[in-house]
Amino acid sequence: MRESVSAAILRQLARQERRVFAGWRALILLRRATFELPDAGRRWRQLPREWSDIQPVVRQMERREEIEPIENLPGVYQVVVPYARSWFVQEDEILMEVHPYCVVTHLSALVFHGLTDQFPNALHAMAPADGRGGLLPADTHASDWEGLELPRGRRAERIMNHPVQWRRWRPERVFGLQEYRPRGYPVRVTTPERTLLDGLLEPSACGGIENVLLAWGRAASTLDLDDLVSMVDRFGVNVLRQRAGFIMDHMGLAHPGLKAWRGQTQRGGTSKMVAADPYSPHYDETWSISLNAPINVLRDPFG
Repeated sequence: MRESVSAAILRQLARQERRVFAGWRALILLRRATFELPDAGRRWRQLPREWSDIQPVVRQMERREEIEPIENLPGVYQVVVPYARSWFVQEDEILMEVHPYCVVTHLSALVFHGLTDQFPNALHAMAPADGRGGLLPADTHASDWEGLELPRGRRAERIMNHPVQWRRWRPERVFGLQEYRPRGYPVRVTTPERTLLDGLLEPSACGGIENVLLAWGRAASTLDLDDLVSMVDRFGVNVLRQRAGFIMDHMGLAHPGLKAWRGQTQRGGTSKMVAADPYSPHYDETWSISLNAPINVLRDPFG
């Protein structure tokens, strides 16, 4: 029996454990099915080359109630027919289809990695300032896009009634990210190490400095210190070396890179653990930093 276009799309979505797809992904999946199946095994003849080639089929799938559009996000759909994956659609799955080059960051990343008990009212995400940041949409390869135009990312204001707080990544800062698959489909998230450093640079976006320090304490035993030190050096921000260096020393996390950082510390400066908060006389001489933050939580992060 020859496979229909809609059956081919649904089969490949099920294979990837997806419940959400954008029009560009349907195009890629149907092109893959065209290459996989012999002419006698499929009902369509031509290799689709652009979104308009499959729009009529997607409309038919919607009329047959196989899929339904995601509210306020044109061109993004949810599969409603049953197959292997049964849990609810998640915001991050929709986000990855709406903006295929974005990364979940800050407080949302802390939640993703299980490093906080807080839950954000908004979804925190970063998008490369140059459009793609050298990334491809998740679950696609360069060969999928031969002869095709890559989709443009959209900075949606809301996803499933949750506002999205967007930040732009400068090209030199697009590092410390990884694709994770906790529910089958991939989600691009900053790594725990990058997330903790973002927390030291922008604590207000991570639930406040106390929440950031608690996350450092909770992650201490699982951190990749080589990656952590390498990323601090890539940032090239002196105060970040001071903040991260003090925390690592305070928690007993030894690394050869700390010696070099200490040598770069300027004595008698006015660096603070939290830039936006008042200066505190509680001062660390080794790292030349005002400890205007509740550093005691580093010792007992699980309370």
